[in-house]
Amino acid sequence: MRKTARMSSSGTNPNAIPSSEENLNSVGVRVRHYRERLGLSQEELAGRVGAAQQTIQSLESGKIRKSTFLPLIAKELGIDFDALLFGNEQSPLVSTARPLLMASTRRVPLFSTRDCERVHAYLKDQSVQSSTGKWVAMDYSLPFAESGPRLFALKLELSDEAFQPEFRPGDQLVVDPDAPIQPSDPVIVFRPGAERLNLSKYRVLSQSGDEVDYELISIHPDFPSFAGTELKSLEILGVVIQMRRPVSSRVRLAVLEEQAR
Repeated sequence: MRKTARMSSSGTNPNAIPSSEENLNSVGVRVRHYRERLGLSQEELAGRVGAAQQTIQSLESGKIRKSTFLPLIAKELGIDFDALLFGNEQSPLVSTARPLLMASTRRVPLFSTRDCERVHAYLKDQSVQSSTGKWVAMDYSLPFAESGPRLFALKLELSDEAFQPEFRPGDQLVVDPDAPIQPSDPVIVFRPGAERLNLSKYRVLSQSGDEVDYELISIHPDFPSFAGTELKSLEILGVVIQMRRPVSSRVRLAVLEEQAR
């Protein structure tokens, strides 16, 4: 593996700020640089932060640019979070280049999977609200700093079997309609006339230039997958970029699991 930066034996400070010549111009390159500086493998770093090795590999290669593991990665690499995000180990308290970015929050509408038409309308007009008027607060620091303006969330109900077993009732899924879709990403699917939004995994079958042949795989065995001409009747509304599990849901699940023993 080619090193991004070389250590000099002539008294180089290992904590020195990387020079611009090292071209640490992306989050992924910086993750790799600081990881290698500590002598960690991708697998070792992944184990320390509780992520899959594939997550670290995808970050470093640029396949993904945001991850909920970034704060933990920065901590394990021994650098400031802003340094990992923006490439400056001595970031000012207030960045003039990114005013209020790290401190800003935004209300994201919280829909149910039954709000099919409302979600579809929201993507065209962000003034549309959920049927309950509920919302979740999103901190627009990374991994959401680069997210588009159309973020929305879905709260899962007991009857949302298409999302199980990967997700559970009470979970809140944050969806980014503007995020580029990567292979194996969980995506929210809209089918005109359907009573609910569904979840599928995006699987690439083949690719030639900009033409991608893909299928949508259901994560629940009792629900259909789609490919070929069937995809024409479907619309991918966005990529699931975060799952939130409220404390009340975790407690309720623990009680149910204990009762089932």
